[in-house]
Amino acid sequence: MRHLTLMAFAALALAGCNGGEDFSDATVPGCPLGANCDLNPRGEVLVELQGPRVANLGYSCGNSTGYTRAEEVTLGNVVVPPFHALCPANSGSIEFYIGSGLFEGNNASLGRYLLPQQLRKGTYQVTLADLSLANTITSPRRVALKADSMDATSSVLNRSALLHALNEMGNDPDQAIIIPGNPAEKADAGDPNTILDAQPDLAPDSGFAGTDYEAFKAAWQGFIDRVNTESPTDGFDTDTTNYQTRLELGNDRSRAGLYAFEIAGECIILEGCEFGGEAGSTVSFTLNALVLPDGGILGGGTGVRASNDQNQILDYLGFDSNAGLSDLLELQNQQDESLAVDLLSRDIGDAPADNTQGKISGRFLGSSLYAGVEIDGRSDFKLDFPGSATALDPNDKGEINGKLLNEALDPESPLPFRATKTGFVQALPDSAIVSDLAGTYTIRLMRACVDDDLGNDDANCSDIVDPTPDTPDVNEEISDSGGNYPQIIGGEIITRERFRLDENSVDEFCLVISSEGQVSTGVAGACDTTYTVGFVTRTFSDPKSANVSLRLAPGLDVAADIPHFNATIEGRIDLAAGGCAPMYRLSDENFEIGLRARWVEDSYLPRLLLAELGEDRTAAEDRRVASLVSGAVQFFEGAPGDSCDPMAPAP
Repeated sequence: MRHLTLMAFAALALAGCNGGEDFSDATVPGCPLGANCDLNPRGEVLVELQGPRVANLGYSCGNSTGYTRAEEVTLGNVVVPPFHALCPANSGSIEFYIGSGLFEGNNASLGRYLLPQQLRKGTYQVTLADLSLANTITSPRRVALKADSMDATSSVLNRSALLHALNEMGNDPDQAIIIPGNPAEKADAGDPNTILDAQPDLAPDSGFAGTDYEAFKAAWQGFIDRVNTESPTDGFDTDTTNYQTRLELGNDRSRAGLYAFEIAGECIILEGCEFGGEAGSTVSFTLNALVLPDGGILGGGTGVRASNDQNQILDYLGFDSNAGLSDLLELQNQQDESLAVDLLSRDIGDAPADNTQGKISGRFLGSSLYAGVEIDGRSDFKLDFPGSATALDPNDKGEINGKLLNEALDPESPLPFRATKTGFVQALPDSAIVSDLAGTYTIRLMRACVDDDLGNDDANCSDIVDPTPDTPDVNEEISDSGGNYPQIIGGEIITRERFRLDENSVDEFCLVISSEGQVSTGVAGACDTTYTVGFVTRTFSDPKSANVSLRLAPGLDVAADIPHFNATIEGRIDLAAGGCAPMYRLSDENFEIGLRARWVEDSYLPRLLLAELGEDRTAAEDRRVASLVSGAVQFFEGAPGDSCDPMAPAP
């Protein structure tokens, strides 16, 4: 336990004069039933403060109280990664602080973050810009680092400044802040948390308020001086430039990841939503997206409009090339910075031309964007934050305006939708590994060879190589449970593969990875950086490797330029495999056996082919469609025909 009364702290200071008594078990007398009187980190949910990460930072959530650590630790049955807090799943919020969060403990709060109760996640990534110092919090709202760009500092930057000032001297804050002390010890005289708990008057009444950086430093300098008598720390920088840079990086990485957008299901139940068109008409869609660190949104999916007379419009819907998430997690046009993004249609088959020209708007509050449709006084927002004193702000609601699947929506009653984050990325990939990735690569999307009425194409097919030849009875590439290919397509046993051709007959194409981890391609897959299509999401030192997330959908308005538009790839590049950098599956087990990465794309090219073939398709044509939905990724460094090309003729 970190909490020490003033008398206990004084006794600890005198330990060297009275025989060295151990005061590590000093506690608060008369701990009331149910109070947190000892450190007890517990739970199932992880929360990581980023921008930068911090070790030995106090936190409290539900009945869990602890300090973040610089190393991995197992608490109960949960492996807690470095710099993460551990919280019970039903915690309503988490608070970070310097000091003690125990009964009658003293601390300087860095703010609270509301945790959702319905759309719960296993991991949350937050920055100081997400933490609120208000007594009453209505939602987990990210705020600007500065209210005015001309201000010297802000509440957010002041909190970052204090954490940086407490960084252990000699430690690199670009990697993480290490606050001196042992998070596992009950009492540590040199720990800033213990010092502030025992001497709360060292925290100024002004806290973190104000835009005068010199005044802020002066107010907290007494605390920093007291800490330095025990443990040398960095102290304050002369200005907030470095603090802001690291916070911006944390904001970018915590914004990045996988997202899903969908029409509010409540609208199907209620009659209060206006879908446009004839009475009884309904609309549904699910749009999956990859959000880049700079906020760019890549993605799309299938939309359907149905009516009572069985008329139906089915089409691919996608974001345009300017779609993004702002620094405050608002849907934003990245070109003109207006707070809405364009939603477009591909006009597949019988779908009318330009059937969708919509604008979608809203703001993510934490990890989700809410529709705010109320049923008996309840809504998705209220279910997540039942303690909120206010309803969802109208400007934050997920809304669609304009034309959607060939019908104009009522501007007085926009169509509600919601969105949520479904996958997160590493806070701080190893920059040396990312730099080593920089270069040009060739990628091929392989599909199963089937009898598809395209003529005798045996010359285009090759055997699907077993990654574990020592077990010839099992080829992990061909499996109905986790393989890259199903065992059977349309009655045919799968044993061979070939290049997938996109709608412009592009097969192989080039990817460029920058030293910052951005993945790009050019028009028709040329080796340039015209279009960003993914980024490095995670790095590993042993074995040396890096995960990448790719979504070949940087805007439906530029689809004609993009090879294999809409394909999704999650892969792990092996940087210790003879220099050719092959791409395998993400999991350690599949990576170790060399199971190739998988691509998936079921709502664009397959639907274009279905529309072309019509309803009277042959079995062979159905097999062709099925083979275009997923397959293996062939990826290597360099150009086609180079020594790394697995299909290059033997020398």
